[in-house]
Amino acid sequence: MTSTVSTTDSMADSMTHSTARPEGAAPVGVARSTRSRFFLNLAFVIGPFAVLYGLARILGDRFPAWARILHDARTDPGEDSAGPIADTLERVITWFRNTEFLGLITGRDLIRALVGWIEIPLDFTKGLLIDGNSLFEDTPFGIEVPPIPWIMLVGIAAVIGSWIGGWRLALLGGGTIAYLAVFDLWEDSMVTLSTVLVTAPLSILIGWALGLRAARSRRFESVLMPFLSVTQSMPPFALFIPIVVFVSIGQVGGAVATILLAVPPMARLAMLGIRGVPSEILDAGHMSGANKRQMLWKVEMPAARPTLMVGVNQVIMQCLGMVVLASLVGMPGLGQQLLNRLQSLRIGEALEMGMAIVLMAIMLDRLSQAAARRRPEHQDEDASFLARHPNLAILGVVSLLAVGLAAVFEWALIYPSDEGRNWTISTAPFWESIVDYVQVAWRGPAQAFKDFALLKFLLPMRDFFVGIPWVALVAMVVALGWKINGARLALIAGAFAAFIPLAGFWVPAMESLYLAVAAVIVSVVIGVPAGILASRRDWSYNAMQAVLDTFQTLPSFIYLIPVVMLFQVGAVAALTAILFYAFVPAVRYTMLGMRNVPADVLEAADTSGCTGLQRLIKVKLPLALPEIMLGVNQVLMFALLMVMIAALIGGIDGLGDEVLIALRDQQAGKGLVVGLCLAALGLTADQLITSWSTERKRQLGLAGV
Repeated sequence: MTSTVSTTDSMADSMTHSTARPEGAAPVGVARSTRSRFFLNLAFVIGPFAVLYGLARILGDRFPAWARILHDARTDPGEDSAGPIADTLERVITWFRNTEFLGLITGRDLIRALVGWIEIPLDFTKGLLIDGNSLFEDTPFGIEVPPIPWIMLVGIAAVIGSWIGGWRLALLGGGTIAYLAVFDLWEDSMVTLSTVLVTAPLSILIGWALGLRAARSRRFESVLMPFLSVTQSMPPFALFIPIVVFVSIGQVGGAVATILLAVPPMARLAMLGIRGVPSEILDAGHMSGANKRQMLWKVEMPAARPTLMVGVNQVIMQCLGMVVLASLVGMPGLGQQLLNRLQSLRIGEALEMGMAIVLMAIMLDRLSQAAARRRPEHQDEDASFLARHPNLAILGVVSLLAVGLAAVFEWALIYPSDEGRNWTISTAPFWESIVDYVQVAWRGPAQAFKDFALLKFLLPMRDFFVGIPWVALVAMVVALGWKINGARLALIAGAFAAFIPLAGFWVPAMESLYLAVAAVIVSVVIGVPAGILASRRDWSYNAMQAVLDTFQTLPSFIYLIPVVMLFQVGAVAALTAILFYAFVPAVRYTMLGMRNVPADVLEAADTSGCTGLQRLIKVKLPLALPEIMLGVNQVLMFALLMVMIAALIGGIDGLGDEVLIALRDQQAGKGLVVGLCLAALGLTADQLITSWSTERKRQLGLAGV
């Protein structure tokens, strides 16, 4: 284990490939040499950027136009063009959509036939939860099945919660379902829930199958991983457009989009889980004579269960978040209603619907987490069924009682919400009064903060980013990649960055990047100190984890409500929403890095007489920095996604606005290219930061931590 109890700059070491120094403080000459290398490396990375940017500012219009903006897809070569890459992709999509293959079926009809079957389970679940189902309706034995009574769903949620998590989870489950009925959000909520009940299992199954195949085959992994990386980096809106073109607007199209974006986390975690099974467990399975199928289901799957259940949790949360966002392509449900009320600034009603989405998200998250923590229970085979499965018996009794009540009393089947008997309540007027009060009472401070943030921070940063010539930024990315990990990283990161000017969306990309970078700066300023403080004690660490879990559970849509209430629309509102959503990784990774500092290094620091401040600055922070930088990387990825979502409330330019225009005009080629530009921004940063963190951990001897 190498020691970092020294005053030399950690970044200087990270940009060189020198070996770690012996334990103890570095000699003065070595420290000076390290500082010299640091400034030389800094000049190598920043120098070309500074020269090119300075020339662009000094020369103005005399600076070569091709080096500033290669071409602008919004104006070149005409108003109907979206740039050569987007136009080519658009022609390919149009050809595939309209061409009849073998004179029988077009590409659009083929895709609709492939995904059309998903309408069957969607209609079935929607019927069970909302309007009932008619089984065998075309036969003389047609059977009309009413929807599941609302009191039955309340009871089922409470029993399941008690079964896997105790009385608190029972209260959360039952209370959430009751909230949806009492606040007259039942039908929209059940549409949303029915979609999650279909898309989540399908996403889990497809992701598990892909992950299992990738775990078995390196060649398949090499094909799958780029697809997963691009899909997870692209904004959902960009994938909505081809789905609208090829599938439809409505619940089916939204369900297909949800599955496409929920599969990647399950596939990654399934691959990691299967590959992470300890070799001794595999050896024991082989020694017992298990065949391939038995090895999978009785050895590998049980051993990988914790990782797989994390994937299940991620899929469920992704599905709920996507079902809300899919309102942009006509997905009915809570998301559509929430978006309508946000755009019309009916904040009180939006808060009620937002609370419903929050409660559903927390309920599904806690249920899936509790299921992941449960361990299989060994049952006495000689015991009766009731003794072995008491919770199933309770669930059956509750269901029968609910069905019986619903058969006798109409109010037990459908919660009364008509004029004759209306038991629903609404807090919208109360929230509207609070909104009015806040907007009046806080108008001065809010406006002062808005003006300060806009004039002193955001506008200067936007002008700086928009003025960056593409050659300057690409040159800096290539130089940084070269210094971190050689020519390969320089080529990959430079190619990602160069794609944006080649696609013709350089200015919109910079208009989005400045907001994301501003969010990263503020998140680091707030999140890193918060993470350091929270990591000092177990109780503060656990409390902060609970807060972060709550923030990360909330769908991104929800963060638009309070910022619209305070700042209306614009860059400040967008930045505030981004901060609420993106600061979580900065705190979480800081806590993780600080608590993972090896104990023997801390003991060495204490033995050498370091004060608390010296131990923090010279030991813990340098060792935690690679983990903190991974958190910064996640902050940037979250911020880029939220920049696109914040475009829904208007008042900002950038890639999000371009995607919404493409969605409105159904320009699938342009939408995909704009989405790839955003993915290129995220992947460039991801390649550089992840490689730097890995290299720095190797230098510090923390590669296995």
